[in-house]
Amino acid sequence: MKRLFLPIFVFLLLACNSALLGAFELEVLAGVDGMTFNPDKTSAHTEPDMDTEFVSYPYLLANVSFRQYITEILNFSVNLERDNVLQNSINAVLGAKTDFINVNFGIFMGLTDKFTRPDAGITGNLELIAFKIVYLSVYGSSTLGVQYGFTSNNYRETAGIKLGFSLGNATLSVSSGMKSFSRQIEDDIFLDDTLHRFLLNLDFLIKDFNISGYVNVGYQSYSRVYKKDALEFTDSLNAYLAGFGVHWHNKPLGVKLGFEMPFILSAEFPMTVTKEYLLFSRLYAGIVYSFDKGKL
Repeated sequence: MKRLFLPIFVFLLLACNSALLGAFELEVLAGVDGMTFNPDKTSAHTEPDMDTEFVSYPYLLANVSFRQYITEILNFSVNLERDNVLQNSINAVLGAKTDFINVNFGIFMGLTDKFTRPDAGITGNLELIAFKIVYLSVYGSSTLGVQYGFTSNNYRETAGIKLGFSLGNATLSVSSGMKSFSRQIEDDIFLDDTLHRFLLNLDFLIKDFNISGYVNVGYQSYSRVYKKDALEFTDSLNAYLAGFGVHWHNKPLGVKLGFEMPFILSAEFPMTVTKEYLLFSRLYAGIVYSFDKGKL
């Protein structure tokens, strides 16, 4: 059943798109992230008499994104994502972009890896652009209705801010963001995963070769809180990291690759972590298919 869902969903998106004008883009990515807390683990490394060494968990990542450019200003997107912090989610977003402002707003639904009762909420971002060279972007999402029993006890939240400067075919930016996912896994056990990231990012474009990409460096703090009745234990990892990504696009087909790895990694006492940094790297690859109906 699960295997049938994705191809059927993509087929329906493409079928519906045939009735619309404008351009569309389909992106399919897959990868793995080794800096992940085991989603099924019920005991903290910081609990008494437990193994204190953090072990890398290779969490499978996936993203299927369909974007419909209705006009030069309006666009619509549907995204299915599997993330090592938020686990599984789907969102539908309507956006509008001009030379001065970019606004996106929509709804999302989230599921755990065990596909239990979903939670749902709103998501969006606002980007302000000045002189076509400076931009400020803020984004966020939050589960709604938990306190009223409308959805599950799970709670997802994201927030972030980004300031960028365009320098011809390159853009330099600094950003800060967080992801948080709280969930109940047993009657008396709750988990709360939180990721904070601070990045310096350089995006670039090489027009003659249809190549774009980025390089970045930054710092992240990743923690999990185990709540058991009146007790609470926290496992925490800190990492300085660097990464890069490349996108080659010769319409209608494009290829994306990306890699990220910590170069300094530490754990909050008494938890420990191995220095085999390659085990904690993040890797993804995928394809992009774009098509402009207006050129038929």
